This record gives sequence, C-alpha cells and structure tokens, in this order.
Amino acid sequence: MATRHVMTAAGCFAAMLAVAGSAGACEFYEAIDNRTELFDKPDSGAGLAFAVLPETAQACVMEQAADPAGHKWYRLGFYTVANVKYNVDGWVRAPGDAAPAGTTVAAVSEPTPVATQDEPAKPQQGAKEAFFAKGWTLDNARSRLNFVTIKKGTVVETQKFGDLSGSVAPGGEAEVKIKLESVSTGIDIRDVRMRFLLFDIDQFPEATITAKIDPQAIGQVFDEARMTYDLPLTLTVRGISKDFTVPVVISKLGDNLVSVASASPVTVSTADFGMEDGLKKLSEAAGDIPITPSSPVTFELAFVPAS
Repeated sequence: MATRHVMTAAGCFAAMLAVAGSAGACEFYEAIDNRTELFDKPDSGAGLAFAVLPETAQACVMEQAADPAGHKWYRLGFYTVANVKYNVDGWVRAPGDAAPAGTTVAAVSEPTPVATQDEPAKPQQGAKEAFFAKGWTLDNARSRLNFVTIKKGTVVETQKFGDLSGSVAPGGEAEVKIKLESVSTGIDIRDVRMRFLLFDIDQFPEATITAKIDPQAIGQVFDEARMTYDLPLTLTVRGISKDFTVPVVISKLGDNLVSVASASPVTVSTADFGMEDGLKKLSEAAGDIPITPSSPVTFELAFVPAS
C-alpha cells in the first residue's frame, strides 16, 4: 500500500461515489498496491481479518487511529477496482507504519520448565495433543459471513448474515449453520424480499456447511500460529448440496481462540441451488433490474473451546 498521494482519475471517480453512497466523507484516498487484509478493529493482536483487498485498489480513508502498540491504522469506507465500487467497513495498517521508538508488544508464552540438579529441563508435553482434542464452538459475535451482489452489471453491494452457529468436534467433524432470516443488506424491504422470494425461509430456514478437518494435516498451526489449508466442504441451501474445496487461512490466536477464514472469495451460483425462479422474482420486485446470478462469498469464523 502506497503513501498518501495526489488524487488520480480513479480517486476522482471514488470521490463521486463517496458523495453518492458513502456513509461519510473521505479524509483522503490511498492507493493499495498489494493484497491487504482488512480487520474489524485497529488492534495489535486481537482483531480479526475478515476480508482481503486486492492489488491496485483505490481506498477511501474515513478515519485514522492507533492501536495499543502505537501502530497507525486507517478505517476504509469503500474501495474501487477498475472503476467498480466495493463497500467495506474495516481497518488496514497504515503504509510505512512502524512502532514508535521504545514501544514493545508483550508476547504471552507458556512457562518454561526450570532444570534442577537432579532432572534436566523437559519440553512441555501433551499441549499440542490437548489443543486438538478440544471441541470448539463458533463465536457468532466475532464471526462474519459476507456475500457480494451485483445489479445492473456495475452496482456492487456487500451483504451479510448475522446469525451463525456451529462447532468442530475433536475428530475434526465441523458444521456451521446459517440462519437465512438474518440476511442483512442495509435496506429492510430488500431483506424481506430476499428472505421470502430468494431463500424461501418458510420451507428452508437454514443453510448448512459441513466439513471434515484432518487434525494431522493442520498440525503446524499449533507451532506456527497460521497456515493455509485446502478445506473440502459441502454447502446445503434449500435442500440441495454442492461440494467445494475452499482455501482457508487457519490462525491460532491463543489457546482459546481459533480463526478459520476464506483465503479468497468463493463463488456461489443460484443455479447450483435451484434458486433461479427466486432470483427472477427478486428482480421483478425491484423493478426488473438485472441481478448477476452468482455471488463471491467471504467468511471469517472464530471458534472458542466448547463448554
């Protein structure tokens, strides 16, 4: 991500978009040259990354802040790629940021056994096995599942589901339930139309994701705290199931917090789940506007030990 710069033609276009649909005015615009993670809050360790911004994007910076370690962060209102606007609300690390002189971030570590005259020091035994032997429960408050819709060919909007639940068993069997009634688009009438015309929640109130995670295959996350893993999963919507293999980033954020996030958007098509008629009704209800029949989906799921 480059430093603050003079507004380019793309920046001017972004400014017009800001006037048209942003929640507030941009303080300035920032060029994003590299793939950049978007976090839910400016925090030196506890924030959750819930999206990845692509290269060569133009970002609208709404606010600036510093985390407890003194690092500088920017809050983005939206970004544009090839003159297409993507609404977001999250934080990215400011370019060229470094901790102020003398600032340190304390690291929490396990106590090291102390050697005695009679017995040499031994590494902690069983911690890794105990970590993977836990059952895990999805923490809805720290989880996100977003999808992008495109109407009229160019209008891009980010929607989300607010009610998620799930678990991962000690053997790696995982299930996530998505309450379709919790769809949130920012417009009440559109939420109602999607619930009943597209998802048909009276008959199909939930979508489910099932997967089997191999504890041995992800063993390195215990030592390295973060890894990428190709996760085979099954998505079931309206009683129809489809298999996907999704690259995910698994992060060990502590002994009692694990994050599983999409490494890149997953494209889901209405045709795969018998939703063509529902999409047509949704289009007609909105004035016969064309709606792209597929959506990129991203997620960040936080898990805590089962009680």
